[in-house]
Amino acid sequence: MKRAITSLFCGLVLSLTVPAHAIDPPTAQGHLEYGRQRYELRHAQAVRSPDNPKRIWILLTTAEVAVKDAADASRTLKLAMSGKLRGVRLSVDSAAPNPGHLQGVLLLSKEESPGGEIAFAGGAQKYWEHLKVGDNRIVGKVRHAMEATAGGSPAWVLEASFSAPVFNAR
Repeated sequence: MKRAITSLFCGLVLSLTVPAHAIDPPTAQGHLEYGRQRYELRHAQAVRSPDNPKRIWILLTTAEVAVKDAADASRTLKLAMSGKLRGVRLSVDSAAPNPGHLQGVLLLSKEESPGGEIAFAGGAQKYWEHLKVGDNRIVGKVRHAMEATAGGSPAWVLEASFSAPVFNAR
C-alpha cells in the first residue's frame, strides 16, 4: 500500500512539472531583399489556409504574427501595409509538397507596394532546398529571386529556412 501511494505521488508530481504536450516554438532565419532594402526574417507562423485546409500558409516575417492574424490574409496585409512587418506568405500543398513549385505573396509597406500584396508563383526550377510537411509541423528551406521588371517593379530575393508548428485557421 505504501509503495502504491508513493508511486501515485511521484506520478502526480511529474505530471505537474513536465508539460504533457509541449510544442517546439517556430524558428526562422533568412532575409527578403526588395530593391535596396533588406529585411531579416526571424519569425515564422504556419496555418492551414481557411479557404483550402489541404494548403498550408507559411508566414516568414520581420515581426511576430499571432495565429489568428496569420490565418486572415487581409489582417496580415493590413499589418504589412502599415509598416508593422515585412515578409512573405508562402502557400504549400500539404498532401503533395513539390520542391519545384513556389506560390506566395510579398508582404510590404504601402510605400513599397501601393497596390497591396505582390503575388508570385513559379514552377520551372527547384525552389525548395528542403521541404517536409508532417501532421503538426512544417520545415523548409527556400530560395527565390526575381529580376526587376520593365514596369518598374524592383528585383527581389528570398532566402530563408524555418520550422513551425501548423495550426488550424479556425
